[in-house]
Amino acid sequence: MKSHLVLFAIVIVAMILPNAAAASDNNPKVTAYPVIPSLTASDLYSVTVNGHDIWTEKFRTNMDISKLPDWFIEPYTKVQQEIHQASFSCDGEVSISIRVPNAIRHVSIHPASRGLTSQIDGNVVTFSIPGPDKLYLEVDDLPPLCVFADPIDRENITSNSPHVRYFAPGVHRPGYITPKDNDTIYIAAGAVVYGGIRAKGVKNLRVLGRGILDGGSQFEQMVLVENSQEVLFEGIMIRNGDGWTNTLVNCDGVTYDNVKVLSFCPAGDGIDPLNSRHVVISHCFLRCTDDCIAIKAPANDQVVNDISVVDNTMIGFAFSDGVTIGFETNAPSITNVTVRNCDVILARGGSRVEGHSGFSIVCDGPAAISNILYDNIRVERSEIKLFELIVTDGTKYGIDPPGHIKNVTLRNIAWAHEGPIMLKGFDAGHKIQRVSFENCTVAGKPLRDLKTTVMHIGTFVEDVDVK
Repeated sequence: MKSHLVLFAIVIVAMILPNAAAASDNNPKVTAYPVIPSLTASDLYSVTVNGHDIWTEKFRTNMDISKLPDWFIEPYTKVQQEIHQASFSCDGEVSISIRVPNAIRHVSIHPASRGLTSQIDGNVVTFSIPGPDKLYLEVDDLPPLCVFADPIDRENITSNSPHVRYFAPGVHRPGYITPKDNDTIYIAAGAVVYGGIRAKGVKNLRVLGRGILDGGSQFEQMVLVENSQEVLFEGIMIRNGDGWTNTLVNCDGVTYDNVKVLSFCPAGDGIDPLNSRHVVISHCFLRCTDDCIAIKAPANDQVVNDISVVDNTMIGFAFSDGVTIGFETNAPSITNVTVRNCDVILARGGSRVEGHSGFSIVCDGPAAISNILYDNIRVERSEIKLFELIVTDGTKYGIDPPGHIKNVTLRNIAWAHEGPIMLKGFDAGHKIQRVSFENCTVAGKPLRDLKTTVMHIGTFVEDVDVK
C-alpha cells in the first residue's frame, strides 16, 4: 500500500511541476539596477516596472557654453542639455508606470513605430512593453526621459574570471583602459567608469555589462579601436565624451549590440567605422550631437565592405544624420552597406552640405560607393532634408578627385513629414547612377513618381526609378 502512495505522489508532482514552470514563465523577471550614489537622482520622474522601483538619473551637462564653437550654437545647444534615464533588465512583457510632479497633458513615446498606447491618470502615465526595448519619452515640456529595458544579462563573469577587467557597482576612475588579446572588460550594472578605451592591434576583445562608461566630458575619442579583429561591445552605456564617441579604424569583425550611446559635445558622433569591414551595429540607441552613425574611409588604401546597421533607434539631437556614409570617402571603394529596420526620431542641424538628413551619402573623395540598401526605415522628424545623395568636389573633408555613387536601393521607407529628397552628381565623370525607391511614403502618401515636389534631382544623376 505504501509503495502505491509513493507512486501516486510522484505522479502528482510530475503533473504539478510543468504547470509551475509555465506559471513562472508568465511572470516576467525584472532586475532593478543598483543606485549609483555619485550620480544625481531625477527630481522629475519616478519610474516603477511591475511594481519594482527603478532608480532614475538626472543627467545635465556642465559645458562652458561661452567656449562652444560658433557652428555649434543653436537654441538647443547654447544651453545645458538635460536628459533623465531609467535602466533595468527584463525578459518578457512588463508594465511601466511613470510619475511626474504635475498633471500630465500630453505624452509622446518614441519610436512611434512601436505603437504603444498609454493611460494617463493625473500625474501618472502607464504603458506596457512586450519585452526589452529602448524608448524616448516626451512628457509635456519636461526634459526627455530615456527608458532602457535591457535583456537579462546571461554572462557569468566575476572578478576572478581569467582575462577580465571587472568593474563592480560603484565609481571607478581608471582613465584610458588598454586591453590585450582575448580580454574582457566587464562593467556591472550600478557601475560608472570614468575613462575610455584604447585598443590597438588586438583580437577577441569583449566589452560587456549593464553599467556606464562615462567620458566625463574630457576623454577625447572615448573608444578608439584600431587595426583589431573580432571585437564585441554589448549592453553597456557609453556617454559624455569629448568629440567622437566610438571610433573604429581599419577593423575586421566588430559588433555593437544593445549599446546605448549618448553624446552632448561638439562633434559628438556616436559610432564611426573608419575603413573597416564586417561591422554589425544592432539593437542600439544613439542620442548624439553629431552623426549617430557615420561610415567613413579617410585612408586611401583600406576598403570599406559589409557594414550592417539593423534594429537601431537614433536621435540626431544636433548637427546629425541618423546614418550617413561620408564625408571622408578616400578609399578605393565603399560597398555592401545595409541599413534595415531603424527608427530615426530626429535629425537636424546645418553642415557643409547645407543641412543634415534622416540618412544620406556624401561622397567627398574618390571612392566608388555602391550596393547600398536602406530597408524598412522610419524617419519621424528631419528638419532640413529627408534624404540626400551628393558627390562633392572631394575637398570638404576628403582628398580630391570626386568619386561615384551607384546601385542605391530605398525600400519601405516612411518619412513622417514632407521635405526635400536631394540627388546631385558632380560632373559627367562622377555621377549618381541607378537609384531605386520602392514602396516609400512621405507624410503618409505614397512616393509614386519623380514629378512630386519633394524630389530634387540635380545634374549628373541617371536611372532613378520609383516603384
